[in-house]
Amino acid sequence: MPDFFDGKPVPLDYFPPDNKEKEEFLGNFFQTQAAPPKTLERVPNVVRETQEKHKGVQAWGVVGYCWGGKIANLLAGENSQFYAAAACHPAMVDANDAKKITIPFAMLPSKDESKEDVDNWEKNCKTDHTVEWFNDQVHGFMAARGDLKQEGVKKEYQRGYKILLDFFCDKL
Repeated sequence: MPDFFDGKPVPLDYFPPDNKEKEEFLGNFFQTQAAPPKTLERVPNVVRETQEKHKGVQAWGVVGYCWGGKIANLLAGENSQFYAAAACHPAMVDANDAKKITIPFAMLPSKDESKEDVDNWEKNCKTDHTVEWFNDQVHGFMAARGDLKQEGVKKEYQRGYKILLDFFCDKL
């Protein structure tokens, strides 16, 4: 996984952002160190370097978790390097991003994502897409916040990855 934060990620004790200081820190982080435009300009190099190491790979998909969901949305536009994209428990869902998507897209929101934002995104997405809600799961359940010792979380985690596998295999 590429280090888009140059070795300066948000400290784990800032999650969840349960006070004003943490909220401000995260807001600043996502506008500076993790600003989407800064990341987008780096992705083509990551793909190129990875392609050089894995010459047999013919097609690339992209999956983003939380902040990465925003990045996946932005990477799915015109002239995308990817054949399909997905966002799991996505952050910063924006209906305007959906208007620019040109490749198949899967979105897997949790109970913590805004239903209104996701609904507006879906209305604006004019390409082949799927939205599958995980209404009893927390933001991050398919990544760092998924407590797989809990049977219900583990079951939905597995269901989420099955959806992704089927989606990407179907679109290839």
